[in-house]
Amino acid sequence: MSATWEIVTLVVDGQALQGWQQVSVTRSAEAAAISFSLVATNPAWSQQARLLRRGKLVQIYTAPDTEGQGFGSFNPGDADLLCTGYVDDYDVEIGAKGHREVGVSGRSKAGDAIDCPPAKHKTGRVENKDLKGVCDEFDEWGIGFKADIPLKKLRDVQTVPGESFFKTVEREARRIGALLTGQPDGSVKITRAGKTRHAGALVEGQSPVTKWKLRFSIQNKRSPIIVRGQTARGTGGKALRQEEREEDPSVERYRPEILFNEGSDTAKELKRRAKWQQLRRSGSGVTASPCVATWRDAGGKLWEPGFLVAARVPSEDLDQDLAIKTISFVQVMGEGEGAGTYADLVLVEPRTLGGAKSGGGSSSGDLDTGSELGADGEDQGGEEEP
Repeated sequence: MSATWEIVTLVVDGQALQGWQQVSVTRSAEAAAISFSLVATNPAWSQQARLLRRGKLVQIYTAPDTEGQGFGSFNPGDADLLCTGYVDDYDVEIGAKGHREVGVSGRSKAGDAIDCPPAKHKTGRVENKDLKGVCDEFDEWGIGFKADIPLKKLRDVQTVPGESFFKTVEREARRIGALLTGQPDGSVKITRAGKTRHAGALVEGQSPVTKWKLRFSIQNKRSPIIVRGQTARGTGGKALRQEEREEDPSVERYRPEILFNEGSDTAKELKRRAKWQQLRRSGSGVTASPCVATWRDAGGKLWEPGFLVAARVPSEDLDQDLAIKTISFVQVMGEGEGAGTYADLVLVEPRTLGGAKSGGGSSSGDLDTGSELGADGEDQGGEEEP
């Protein structure tokens, strides 16, 4: 696959702005907001750019530059949406001989809810709703939430005064073993990795990979993992001195971790919390960071966080399916070091993102995502069984 330039278009108030010399858009399976940064030198649309100072809603689209022009007529139906959100910062640099450089950076629609608490809800408490229902009730920003994993009802969720919206929902997501992943339309998906795979494979010495960085590490691994907590119901030892643990057989040394559960849960839910932490810790042992000379897989689809990709690095005995944790889409016009269109990927074992244990790189079967967590699941916070 040969490298292809992308035509990146930022749309604000119906104005389509092209000609960006530097583009960076970052998506992560673990981040509810997509971040972006764009820079243009001496743009023809300097007057329209002033709209960006006001923190307006913007959409960023991209399409392959098949003509090699660097710009073209814009039709949303012919382009892929990268991000929908707001400009946080507008920077302009004015130099000699009319030199003018305009830079904008921001995040997708979830950015405001990451910074700010919900202020309109009368009680700050939601009862007997699943995580998506909780998010919908506290969503004062019009972000929009969706879920592609089974969700059970939570007994109650209480916000902490002054705490940002996403601190509250991220805490609940950890309790049930779920990720909050920002989407190009500005919404947030409640999900786990490993449900879908990218076309093709990333192979050492073959296009489109230009270089590999690999890390095999035990630094983030722990065993045993112990979760302690209390339940609001009951006064006996089972209620006041809860403890559940998980072991990781791949950790050959004594490396314990103690977590204090956030909220009031049953023993089953403490066990789920311990398992989620064990899976994420266990999967952190392998990290692969390829730089690929394209924003797209072999089928033309933009790289997507949480998707599986076959990774093969024979010189380091790596041949397995990995999940995309983070993608940085980068494009720098010009020549020299750093110029070009490429994507920096961070690949991890699917367990790190809630998926099933990875198999060989040639596997094409569907993974039972989240099976180790019991995704078809126990009740989320009901009465503990006797």
